[in-house]
Amino acid sequence: MRIREPKTTALIFASGKMVVTGAKSEDDSKLASRKYARIIQKLGFNAKFTDFKIQNIVGSCDIKFPIRLEGLASRHHNFSSYEPELFPGLIYRMMKPKIVLLIFVSGKIVLTGAKVREEIYQAFELIYPVLSDFRKV
Repeated sequence: MRIREPKTTALIFASGKMVVTGAKSEDDSKLASRKYARIIQKLGFNAKFTDFKIQNIVGSCDIKFPIRLEGLASRHHNFSSYEPELFPGLIYRMMKPKIVLLIFVSGKIVLTGAKVREEIYQAFELIYPVLSDFRKV
């Protein structure tokens, strides 16, 4: 099911659970969840809005310089997976905070797996100096 405002998609399961994706903020996520519950109620189902929680926050950024992914992968092999034949980005699994970063040669980064927004910021603060060391010249 989809709604236009906030622009989100809901996956609704027979168990009564619902997953909402696409919200641009935590507040929008909660608002959308309430709207979906209300729609389901109006359809005649006994729906209640309970146990709301954020499971995954995704962030993205562009550090505006290219990155030597091969060097990063070899120096940080415990955290990195880089197979350019399969996927163009380097997958970096940070331990603390427990965030997965998709790092592209272009300098674009996707950060995922956060439970709270602060974890995205922490992960970026930790990875930026590392990426600076692997700046392409």
